[in-house]
Amino acid sequence: MALTELEQIRQTINQARHVLITFRKDATVDAISGALALALVLQKINKLVDVTCDGFQLPANLAFLPGADGITGRLQNLQKLIISLHNSRDNIDQFSYDMENGDLKIYLTPKAGAFQKSDVKTEQSDYKYDLVITVDAPDLDSLGDVYRQATDFFYRTTIINLDHHVENEHYGQINRTNPNAVASCEVIYQLLRELNQSLIGKEVATCLLTGIISKTKSFRTGNVTPATLEIASALMAAEADRETIVKNLFRNRSLPTLRLWGRALARLKSEPGDQLAWALLTEHDFLEARADEINLPGVVDELISFIPGIDVAVLIYQQKGVVSVVVEVLTDTGNALQLTRQFKPGGSKRSATFSLPDKTLVEAEQAVIETIRRNLGAR
Repeated sequence: MALTELEQIRQTINQARHVLITFRKDATVDAISGALALALVLQKINKLVDVTCDGFQLPANLAFLPGADGITGRLQNLQKLIISLHNSRDNIDQFSYDMENGDLKIYLTPKAGAFQKSDVKTEQSDYKYDLVITVDAPDLDSLGDVYRQATDFFYRTTIINLDHHVENEHYGQINRTNPNAVASCEVIYQLLRELNQSLIGKEVATCLLTGIISKTKSFRTGNVTPATLEIASALMAAEADRETIVKNLFRNRSLPTLRLWGRALARLKSEPGDQLAWALLTEHDFLEARADEINLPGVVDELISFIPGIDVAVLIYQQKGVVSVVVEVLTDTGNALQLTRQFKPGGSKRSATFSLPDKTLVEAEQAVIETIRRNLGAR
């Protein structure tokens, strides 16, 4: 008899020794929180676990999450090169190595006789990880260099894909996706409850509730369902620290984030009764605010909170000479990827990002806003 999806997941995790958890490059709070919750659970059942995201920088307001400082920005030591020397036992007199023109040279001197080329054999070890769990990643390309620099590893290793995006490509050997969930943390909670409810302790519950609160803007978005509220209640019953979550997500913005928000607010644009609002940030704004792209999620959240009732919020900014765009859709019927499809965006239905390297900030504003207006009108 074929195993059910839940039985497949349980068996795959039980058989794994070392697990890689990874999530999309444009990491959301939902992705980060969900990955950390899974890491805590796997560590409880004595699995080796690493959490990695391409170029990851920990947002200051998420430092309270357990294990957050252990997330790495790239895959490390994925595989070892093994060099074997035949008939070398008790016959090596000297061993040394040197770097020459970028090449590693190893020098071995025998006690007697000479080593031959045929005595040397090279091979690669097995991969460090025997299971990959992806979180909040609609496709493998969204993982960035974590995937692109190790494509063979991903094709040869079992993947459990956990996500809530309707556009998920089901690239895993096991795909646990639910487009009716508001967050990937909701999907992860439902899975953990089915696997073993007792694994959801205070720290795990805090991580999962963080993702759900962030995704729903503290339960203010239109896609909140009764199931979402039931899960939040269950996480609170498991001692999730809601006060700390809300304080860090919404009441504890860093000074660079607030300075950058002020500058975006000064350039906020919309029309009376319009569903669309947008703001611009110049490279000079980042310098004056002493801010970086890591502060942008907080800026977007503050803009959304400041202008209730809008359907689409757009932030257009320039960093290191390149203009980039963030588009957030706040309604159930909207789709950020469809609204900006002409620009080949990445991201999800709720949040899309893309760059326009050949345009100035003003040119980008005109092109992006006109395109979104036209696509909104065509819905």
